[in-house]
Amino acid sequence: MRRQLSFIGNNGLDAVRADAQFCVEHGFEGLEFNYWANFEQLERSTVEATKAILDEYAVTCVMFGIWGWNHLAPDAEERAKSHAMLQKAIEFGEILEADILTTGGGTNGDDLDANVAEFAAVFPPFLTEIASRGMVPSFYPLHGNSFFTSIEAYEKVWETFPEVGIKFDPANWRNHGDDYLDVLRRYGNKVTHLHIKEHLCHGGELVSQPAAGMGDIEWGKVFAFLYEHDYSGPISIEPHGPIWSRGEMRERMLLLTQRHISQFLI
Repeated sequence: MRRQLSFIGNNGLDAVRADAQFCVEHGFEGLEFNYWANFEQLERSTVEATKAILDEYAVTCVMFGIWGWNHLAPDAEERAKSHAMLQKAIEFGEILEADILTTGGGTNGDDLDANVAEFAAVFPPFLTEIASRGMVPSFYPLHGNSFFTSIEAYEKVWETFPEVGIKFDPANWRNHGDDYLDVLRRYGNKVTHLHIKEHLCHGGELVSQPAAGMGDIEWGKVFAFLYEHDYSGPISIEPHGPIWSRGEMRERMLLLTQRHISQFLI
């Protein structure tokens, strides 16, 4: 188990520098970077400048991710563009020396078996290239153009591609109505990237996403199962929601989460 936490960095060079300095001042290992549609505008020069900042502060890039692109799109033009973005992400992840490359599985209709077959037709060269560039492939579930909407989807893919990892966020699985602890108990060995995001529900509704330990996620049990599976991937905090993801409250969320989660790290 890693001893230090990381967190999702803000995009933009000034923000990267501020976050890298925060890492050094407060003992965080590194940053992860995520892009949605705005990834199309990201230029290589910006990525290279980002790497220079990380090197200056001796901060690592633990994960590079693109979200929302449909790599299995039925429309040929949309699929080609998504594949171009994925290839670009692989190249940029290598520049940053990211540990993990994360994206969605894509979706091609509602039939699970058809999606698994299409994944098998599309992804082998991408999986090979991700590995050849020193990164681990991690696929996010439950939203954002990804047919990985259940653990069954991963199980079917693992029959052919055991190297496919889960970007695991307990709060997302809980909010989806799944038993996130059961997933970890059975498949903690397939988790390649862990997000720390808290959910606080009241009256049957999600009302806040505060620091870890202030909500409903059972973090002690999460880490018990991760230890049992000898998890060694990044542990990355995700500031999220309208209150705890901005300004001073973001910094408080990071430090309070660090304090709570560090009790489980040795």
